[in-house]
Amino acid sequence: MSRSRDFDRQFDLFVPFAADMPLRDQRETMERPFFSLSKKKRIKPIHYRSPDGEVFVKITANPEYGMATIWDADILIWSASVLCDMKKRGCNEILRTLNFQPYDLLKTINRDTGGREYKLLKDALSRLQATAIETNIRADRGKKKHRQFSWIEGLSDLTDESGEQSLGMTFTLSDWFYEGVLADGGVLAITPEYFAIKGGRERWLYRVAR
Repeated sequence: MSRSRDFDRQFDLFVPFAADMPLRDQRETMERPFFSLSKKKRIKPIHYRSPDGEVFVKITANPEYGMATIWDADILIWSASVLCDMKKRGCNEILRTLNFQPYDLLKTINRDTGGREYKLLKDALSRLQATAIETNIRADRGKKKHRQFSWIEGLSDLTDESGEQSLGMTFTLSDWFYEGVLADGGVLAITPEYFAIKGGRERWLYRVAR
């Protein structure tokens, strides 16, 4: 199947652009240290255990891509917002796989939409896919002591014949993140002004306080 025909087939599945879509963040990712707070490439793992010793989080970076950052997590905020919007509208089927136009995602998270930003978006998606998470948050204690996953799976990018212009992108969210978003009380509202916060620590403090 040609790229153009493949695009036509997928077009109806694309997430509609909603400029005023309420923003939602997954609650458990706000409470624990799941992301690097630096824009510099981080390879050193994160090992976290709660003060009572009950909860642990281990984040492992891929040496090629580095660890997913708190700015990369903006993509997960967009994803959570889309899922919650679908749930609110009563969609019969809310899938883990999201098809979208990069322009729409970038506009929602208050990013520029030029060629450089498109490349940065692809880099962020690669880090989200390559970062490995292990945690006992929401593990079934009767069956599983922990769960292992990456933030997203199955990343694809449909481009024009030059390979420089994206015609649409697709990724599949991890079960863990997807389940957390759709669970009762699994998300919190955030302000659009959050995306204007420059510092990683300041973003982390907002999310924890929220």
